[in-house]
Amino acid sequence: MLKLSLVAWLIFSLAWRTTPTACRQTNAPQSVQEMLAEQLQSYMDTKARPCENFYQYACGNWQIQQQEQHSLRDRDWTRDRQRYQGQMLPTDTLGLIDHSVNRKLELLLRRRNESSFESDSSILEQMRLYYRSCKRLKPYNLKKYLQLLPPSNSTQWPSVGRGWRPERFDWITTLGRLRLHGLNGVLLREEVLPRWDDSRNYSIYVNKPSRQETQPMGEGAMIELLLDIGQTKRTANALARQVDDFERKLHRLQELEDDEGPREMQLGYLDSYLPQLRWLSFMRQVRIDSELDLRSTLIIENIPYLRALSDLMESESPDTVCSYIMLKWLAFLKQQGPADISRGECVAALRRAMPLASSWLVGQQFSDPESESYVSSLFQRLKVRFGQILAENRMRLSPPLVHILQQKLRAVRLQMGFFQTEEIEDVEQYHVRIDLSGHSFYGNQLVLLRQRVEANHDLLYINVTNFANSTGSNLSYLSESWEASNSSPLYVRPRNLVLVPHGLLQLPIWHRNISALQQHAVMGFVLAHELAHGFDMLGMDYDAMGNIMGPVEEIGASRQFRQGLQCLQQQMATGSKWIDEKLADFVALRLAYETFFGVRDKREPRDPLLPQFSQRQLFFITFAQFFCGRTPVLSPRSQSEAHLKHAADELRVMQTLANFEEFSREFGCDKKAKMQASQRCRIW
Repeated sequence: MLKLSLVAWLIFSLAWRTTPTACRQTNAPQSVQEMLAEQLQSYMDTKARPCENFYQYACGNWQIQQQEQHSLRDRDWTRDRQRYQGQMLPTDTLGLIDHSVNRKLELLLRRRNESSFESDSSILEQMRLYYRSCKRLKPYNLKKYLQLLPPSNSTQWPSVGRGWRPERFDWITTLGRLRLHGLNGVLLREEVLPRWDDSRNYSIYVNKPSRQETQPMGEGAMIELLLDIGQTKRTANALARQVDDFERKLHRLQELEDDEGPREMQLGYLDSYLPQLRWLSFMRQVRIDSELDLRSTLIIENIPYLRALSDLMESESPDTVCSYIMLKWLAFLKQQGPADISRGECVAALRRAMPLASSWLVGQQFSDPESESYVSSLFQRLKVRFGQILAENRMRLSPPLVHILQQKLRAVRLQMGFFQTEEIEDVEQYHVRIDLSGHSFYGNQLVLLRQRVEANHDLLYINVTNFANSTGSNLSYLSESWEASNSSPLYVRPRNLVLVPHGLLQLPIWHRNISALQQHAVMGFVLAHELAHGFDMLGMDYDAMGNIMGPVEEIGASRQFRQGLQCLQQQMATGSKWIDEKLADFVALRLAYETFFGVRDKREPRDPLLPQFSQRQLFFITFAQFFCGRTPVLSPRSQSEAHLKHAADELRVMQTLANFEEFSREFGCDKKAKMQASQRCRIW
């Protein structure tokens, strides 16, 4: 019987192998466009009415689909679903991109010497050292930082050991020491930026912190940090109340008007002009290995605030002030480090700690010259259409003003990735001075934070001639503030540059084989949004050279411009708290739409994969699905300024589309529908 079974199996196997291929029922691999068409429909909630809530209509099933996909891809997710829903699942489209980038970088960091590129790269080896040191952590212990870096050489932190000497504490010296290791925006802000009148040169800017930076942390957040470093609940509660009272006094200083305006002065003169600030003590900590040049200049703003700050410091006890600085330092370090000791979080922490190296490595892995040429071509088409819009001159500006705007538009460039090819040597040189260990995560973190601050201050001595002759983008001053931990594009005003990280060039945002409609609805909108920032309220301050000499006041005098601005401001009660973001959304949608469809009302053939929608309906659905996501619950201290600038994604989609008449016409929305704005806003 067994022999008969084996013979029958062999006959059947031979018959199958000799059957012509065409007779077999095999499934052809799914194309990118088929996959995206299937994905588009799976995200939609077709029970929702598009004229009432288009976000729900386009994105109602997005979160369900993401949970199902991740449960299939990640076995860990199914084992511990509750934990990973809060930490691992991406919350939006850019989160999906970064999740993908992090996983690919993680695999690369775990491999060793599988190509000549890897074996020759000292930068990659340093990244591996950092990654290994993170993986070797047990819990992430913030107290280790306090032990490694006391407030000065003559005292310890109040909450660490018994070495606290209040009589030896100097707040400005401590602030300078922590500034050298990355802390900024605590009590004051000090940063190196391109000069306002010559963007090829750099200067130190001293200012008050932003309103968000002085926003009280809240007693709950402070107690959590104090418990993390080993304080008892009783001590933590008492200290949190004490510091909270100080924070509220500090926040009230934001109300002081800057009646003196920004002033440029020599370092030596500032010491006599504002002696209570004792700025030289701060700078000697920041430039600890260099001799200070008292003739060098800096630009200082909000002098009344800085005077009031010095008075407040004198009136408060050293214990309170030092504890406040310590808590802000701990909150900063907690944000910089891994949320938990996992592979994904260690990669995310690596990208925050080593933004230049991470940008370089992501560029090596994701660079695609063919895709980049497509994106560049798309960007040029958007610029051409925006140039036509400027020439139409809806705001009735004078011809010289239109010429200035056109000149600036011609100066705006696109760059893929943080670095250009000729700048790679600068990246290697930057990392030569870094000495990392595979066993000291906390030491590595402090070394890397310090290197970023020192490199930025070295820009003060840059050779302007070399800058002018360079073909690079000269973005190194962003290395301290820009986080390579995300793939968000940005507009760099002093460089008139739209910067698109290489990590963005992947699905669901980009693929060389996606349709032209999908290219314009997603990447086209992204590029147009950043381009529009060159012509928003802040962007118009900058001219074609990147200097703050733009025609914003002259344009602001236009009656049509003021009417458009007033219309936008009336919609500020909900949505984005930053008018420039709302303006950029409105401009970008129109620009991407008109670049693809033109300005004539011509009907296009339907997509055979999605015949139930017109081409224009598909454009709006695809645009909306770029914003699909779930809004994470964030504490005030975990909300970044960039997050606060944007409205919730649902409101962004609904307000932007409600202000676009072509949307209402395409979906047949009547005048009383929620997706119809009572007054449509338009500036450009």
